[in-house]
Amino acid sequence: MRYVYVQNGQVIDGPRMLPINWENTSNFNALDNQALKSFGWYPHRFVETPLGENDKITGSYFVVGDDEVVEYQTIAPKNEAEIQELINKLWENIRSRRNIELKECDWTQLADVALSDEKKEEWKVYSQSLRDITNFDTPDQVIWPTKP
Repeated sequence: MRYVYVQNGQVIDGPRMLPINWENTSNFNALDNQALKSFGWYPHRFVETPLGENDKITGSYFVVGDDEVVEYQTIAPKNEAEIQELINKLWENIRSRRNIELKECDWTQLADVALSDEKKEEWKVYSQSLRDITNFDTPDQVIWPTKP
């Protein structure tokens, strides 16, 4: 369990594990919650806020109660630049995977490869499908072709 140190109704330290010693009290972490609260250490509970597809976590705030301190996440919508940056990173990842998969099948088009013309054509179509992968409108529409 994690705890926070509260002084004058404000969170001063934490959330963290309890210290072993505190203000000349040995085995501080062996005290019960009531004794810990008398020293200002309250159990901590974190409440995760569900994120929408275009939300981002902006921080958190604490609510000090009688028996615990609850931390709530704060969220805000991403701006257009952040959304575009995410889309660019997704396209970058797709291109990286595509390039790796293209390199893995280059051998199939060599003149001396021991593949039938039919199999060679299947690999050629597969390779072209990989090259065309960036023709999709958005990264989430990408459908990866199946290797022959």
